[in-house]
Amino acid sequence: MPSVWTHVGRCWTNGEPFLALDGDLLPSWRGLSDQAYEALVPQLGYDLTGIPLGPGTAAVVLTDPEVGDEGWLEVFRGDDGSVAVVQASAGDYRGTLDAALSFPASDDQVGDVVPVPSGRLAFISAALDGTGEDGAFLLPETPGPTPDSGDLDEGAATDASPLLVVPPGAFRVSVLWCTELYADAVFARWLFTREG
Repeated sequence: MPSVWTHVGRCWTNGEPFLALDGDLLPSWRGLSDQAYEALVPQLGYDLTGIPLGPGTAAVVLTDPEVGDEGWLEVFRGDDGSVAVVQASAGDYRGTLDAALSFPASDDQVGDVVPVPSGRLAFISAALDGTGEDGAFLLPETPGPTPDSGDLDEGAATDASPLLVVPPGAFRVSVLWCTELYADAVFARWLFTREG
């Protein structure tokens, strides 16, 4: 695990999963306009970490209902090129995010490889399209401090998600499902580790 993580963005979920995919595959995902999301729903399960999409693969970040039905998916970049997504519910929100990032990966469920040949890694709600009128609203990553709260602030951009610039290559996805730190602190974590 990287020794230093930087918060670079967040995605608001109402329980729907997110996809992490190469930027060039965005036009291939028609979650809303072609009902691709409805077709995906029956396949959703803890063992699903990727789906074929166009000439590549999109990772599935299936939110963990044991952590929460809605909330932020926090996106971090590691100093070794890894990317992490953390879903957390806790009184000490920042402390739980920090603990999730330092938690060993030895018990992670190892999943699919996601190629990112364009060097652009996009996170989008699976319920939306990748582009167009019903497309996801992508923002460049914005490095900053780890959030102190998982609350939904008034005026927060709940329809936006981050677009990361990464070295062209591929990521291996691994997942640590709902993990309890103490009575009111739980998290789930998706790691994207550089392959090759």
